[in-house]
Amino acid sequence: MGKLRKLVQKMKFKFILEQLNPFLIRLSSRSISFGLSERFLLFQFLNQASRKIEDNPYLNFVSIIKNYKVFGNILSGTMHDFYRDRNKSYFVNFFTSKELYKIVKSDIERVHDINKDLKVTIFKEGFIIYDNYKTNQFNLFLLTCHSGTYITPSIEKKMLPTKEKRYSEEDIASDEIYSKLVLKQGGIWIDNKLSRYYCDVNRNISNCIYGKNRSTDKPDFWIKALTKAEEKKIHDVYRKFYFLLKNLLDTYKFNIILDGHTMKDKEGRTDISLGTHFIPKFYLPIVGSISRKIKYMDYASVGINKPFRGGFILEWMSIKFPSVFIFSMEVNKKLYMTKNRLKILPKNVEKLADDMINIFDIVEDEGYRAPSNKS
Repeated sequence: MGKLRKLVQKMKFKFILEQLNPFLIRLSSRSISFGLSERFLLFQFLNQASRKIEDNPYLNFVSIIKNYKVFGNILSGTMHDFYRDRNKSYFVNFFTSKELYKIVKSDIERVHDINKDLKVTIFKEGFIIYDNYKTNQFNLFLLTCHSGTYITPSIEKKMLPTKEKRYSEEDIASDEIYSKLVLKQGGIWIDNKLSRYYCDVNRNISNCIYGKNRSTDKPDFWIKALTKAEEKKIHDVYRKFYFLLKNLLDTYKFNIILDGHTMKDKEGRTDISLGTHFIPKFYLPIVGSISRKIKYMDYASVGINKPFRGGFILEWMSIKFPSVFIFSMEVNKKLYMTKNRLKILPKNVEKLADDMINIFDIVEDEGYRAPSNKS
């Protein structure tokens, strides 16, 4: 029996059996009078319901999330539903703040224009899962864990770094740069609307709050120290993120896992860098294919494990899933931002997003050549 069937047994098909309980649970003399043919049809229906959930990873995943009740209320539905309801009170009031609502609403409007048929799951904590999973086809698992900028106002007031300083470090527009890989091709994308300055999920939990580790963080980070309750809340958010990761990886099957980032344009940095430290050697030819494709396109340079070889998320997943092709990518901000790095250039972002689809149309052989329109 699969994991889901055990879960369904544990739940006792509560959503169905509440109505059928007199006949299927209490085998009294009264229930025996229920005809055998009707009883058979009811059991057949239950079996089909179980099989439908087990064969549908989305229903499987949502069932697990709701059963464990780690998150409390969540929103799940189609992109069409959320786009239609984006101004309705239930959607507006679901979020912990108007600012977070506006961020998610903007994302819904952007993504709807690309793929309105997605399944979407939204969490109060600022996580969004976009589901374009295609059974028995190529599927990519995309993470944009540093794309967010939202910080709870009460926490933000205690921080020394200004909004402008944070903006220079955050992975601005990384969600837009990478998301078409899933939205147009296939797979799962988990986006994070929380700023890394609030909770950096790409670090160990002991270091996920900046300024707490004196050996790696700047000592003067907080104007006023966080309370124990505030630290606990942030750590709870961190654990919830990894709960999602684990269950997504347990529920779905992926060909590639990509942790998508952007990087500051410090001297000597390449246009694009690949973090391949945690990739099994078996997959290295594919890395070569990706690197060659980038070079054949309009990018001056490609780096491997410089300046980043892959963060904590990749290390965590490589231990739990050692045979998975898992790596990170960094796009230099000079490719899509103004010279002062204060604004994004929408056309450049769109070009990068379209190029990503071409880059990940993977060719493994050594005979790959540039497109015919290249001289």
